[in-house]
Parts: sequence; structure tokens; C-alpha cells
Amino acid sequence: MSSEGNGNPICPNGHRQTVAGSRFCIFCGVAIVQAVPVPPPQHSVPQPPVQQQQPNQQQPPPPQQFHQQPQPPPIYQQVPAPPPRCQTCGGFGEGLADAKVMCPECRWLRPLVPGYRVDSSAFAWAADAKAMAALRAITPLNAAAKGVSEKVGRRWIEVTFNGVRLGEKQMPQVFGQAVRAARILGMTHMPDVYLSGERPWDMLTFGSDTDSFIVIGSAMAGNFQGVDMLYLLAREIGHCKAGHALWKTVIRFFLGEQGPARGVMAGGIFNAILSPSALIGGAIEMPLLAWARQAEITADRAGLLAVGSEEIARRVLMAWSLKSSLMYRQLNMDAWIEQQSVDDGDMLRLSELTTTSTPYLGPRLKLLTQYAKSTELQSYLKIIGETIKKASPPKPKEDGKPQPTELKLKCSTCSAPMRVPMSVLEGKQQLSVKCPDASCGNFTVIRKNPKPAASRAKEMNRMENQNYAE
Repeated sequence: MSSEGNGNPICPNGHRQTVAGSRFCIFCGVAIVQAVPVPPPQHSVPQPPVQQQQPNQQQPPPPQQFHQQPQPPPIYQQVPAPPPRCQTCGGFGEGLADAKVMCPECRWLRPLVPGYRVDSSAFAWAADAKAMAALRAITPLNAAAKGVSEKVGRRWIEVTFNGVRLGEKQMPQVFGQAVRAARILGMTHMPDVYLSGERPWDMLTFGSDTDSFIVIGSAMAGNFQGVDMLYLLAREIGHCKAGHALWKTVIRFFLGEQGPARGVMAGGIFNAILSPSALIGGAIEMPLLAWARQAEITADRAGLLAVGSEEIARRVLMAWSLKSSLMYRQLNMDAWIEQQSVDDGDMLRLSELTTTSTPYLGPRLKLLTQYAKSTELQSYLKIIGETIKKASPPKPKEDGKPQPTELKLKCSTCSAPMRVPMSVLEGKQQLSVKCPDASCGNFTVIRKNPKPAASRAKEMNRMENQNYAE
């Protein structure tokens, strides 16, 4: 505290008081204490004199007083380490041999052609997305779903099914179809595929949004082969592609096994109405079952996109529903279609709504037919067909010469020359060909020569070591 000139004191903050005798600064309010002026220490910088305020001069605002606040310690944000790169292919297939289509370590898949992509919107069913959005809106259920899937889901289910994991050395004929389905639908990485006898007539998809796997029932593997198995596996790949694995796992954990005897109406309609616990359980069960039915329609469309034939899709779904490919071959399909043309209306929809996670076959096949006839599917099939043709390896040559396109022979009766396209002979052990000479008209039987033992062994070895490019 100091005072100079006219004797008016100056507060500790440097404000000269204009009113004598005040105990507090009229500018900043600090206490004014009378003290003896202390001379400035040596080496100090002299302060400029404070100018007196003129009568008509505007008073400048008092300087603001700043108090230095203690600074918090610096916060270091932990940056997650980058994922480890695959030691075999580098994670993106750079180090993978050209003849290989799948990395054995990270399971990266080579696209059919460079840049080949298929978005899930190509086969997704609109009601599926709507039902899934309703599930995600249930916040507690969504949080519980992710917790179950990430912590215990995959390992628990793998142990439950006692599955045998398929690969190049384990049932390659089935695994090869799974790889083909995944490449057609544009998957970047191959899901694990297991064979299990726990639920023999089921094809199942489980896991999370980032790590899914497929379980094939043993009866399914025994009853469906070739393009039929391709359709079934493409359905499950469609589940993986559309992000269904998480909620498929949720249904497994929260609702257990589902079927005609389960669901909100399992104890009868009066039990569902009178039992509060049934209604509370239904609040969770009903949205899950509603989504599951719509998800199956998306999977049906994914399978159809992969095989390109409604007849194949319809045949497989019918035989799967009957749980017997033998019984399917004995069905009168015209009579069955006539039966399904009768719409049971509200009763059918109520039964499906309350009892099952799988849509009933009649309405399901109607939706499949609508998709099969759509211009959208036809455009996708054209693009995929051209892509597959472009990616197919050239036909093998024998002795450096291209394979013949037709077989030249003579009639066994009149020796008239005959020509048979090789495409007609594919897949046939023998074929009867009629003589083109009208005066003869006899049939000549063409039989395919069996391969020598060495050739058959070589062919089997080639099939066992195939790279699933076809």
C-alpha cells in the first residue's frame, strides 16, 4: 500500500483513490491499509507515474485481476494397437499364391475378380431391416445381446454342438461349396463351418457382427449335395453377410429351442392370456420371433441369388420342410401348389406369429417367386454370371490341343456318318443316338470308357487338393 502526490492512497492493485479516507478501494474493493512507502529494490524496473484523472476524462475500466489456476495433469489417450497382420497373406491376400482363394490363417477370401463386391441390399428383405431396427431400439436387449455374444456366445455354442470343423482336409466337397457361396456373395473372409449331429436337420448361423460361424446338421449333409447344398450354404452366408449372426445367437440364449411346440402360445391360448409371466416373456419373445421369420426370407433370397434357379430353391425348401429328399421325389407338386393357393388368412398368420421363428412354407415360397420374377434379381444374376464366367479358368487342353466340341462316329448298322455335340454327353455314361438316314433309323449306343485305375486315382487326388476356385 502506498500514497504519492496529493496524499490519496493507492490500493495494492495500483488504483489511486479519488476519495480520501476510504478503507476499501472504490475500483476493486480490496482493503486499503496505511503503510510506510518502501523504496524499490536495486535492479528493479521503475514504474511509470500514475497520471491524474482529468475532470472531463472518462475513467478507464479497472484492470481485471487474473488468478492462476492449477493446471490438470496432461491426459494421454491410449491408442489401440493395430490388429496383427496375417503372417501368411498380410491380411489382404498380398502374400497368397495365385492358385489359392482362401488364406488358411486369417481366412481372407479372394474375390471372383478384382474389385468384385456384392452389397447385402441385393438380397435383403425390407421387412427384415424394419424388424431388426425394432430390436435395436430395445436398449436393454441390445446391450445384453452384445454382452452375451462377445463374452460367451461363440465358445459356448461351439462346445454345445460338438462340431467337426470343415476345411480342405475335412469334407472338402462340402467346404468347397461353402467357399463358392461366400465368394459369389462377396464375403471378404470365410466364416468357420462345422458339421454337427446335435440338430441333424438344421442349418444354423451364430456369432457376432464381426465373427460368425455356420453349423450344418448331419442329416442335411447326407441328403443334399451339389447345387442343393450350395443353395443351403448360400442361405447361411446370407445370414452372415446381413449381420444376423448376433441376433441368431441371442435367440439361442434367451429363448432356447424354437419350434411348433414352443413360443408364447405353447401352453394354449388361455394360458397365454391368463398368465402374466407369459405376457411378460412375450414382450421379449415376440419381437425376436418376428425378426427371425423376416430374416429367413432374406436368407432365401441370398440362396436364390447364388444358384440363380427358383426350381432349385423351391425343391430344397420343400425337401427340407419334409425332412426327407426321398419323400419329396414322391410328391405331386401340382396338387401341393393347389393346396397352398388357398389363403388361410388371419388364422395362419396368428399361428405363425405366436409359435415359430421360421415362416410357414406356403407364404415363404410366394415371396421367393416374387423375388425370382423381379427385374432386380435378373440384373444381379446377369452381372454375377458374367463375373463367374470371366473368373473361370480356361478349359484344360490335351497335348496342347483344344478339346473337341463334337464327337464324330458312324452308324453301327449302315455306317452313315453322325456327329454328337460333346455338351450332350456331359454327365452321361451312355447315350443312344438315332441314325440320321431315314432309310435306316436304327440307334447306336455310345458308352463312356471307364478311366484306368491310375487316372481315377489322379482325378481323386486332384479333387481332394482342389483350391475351390470352381
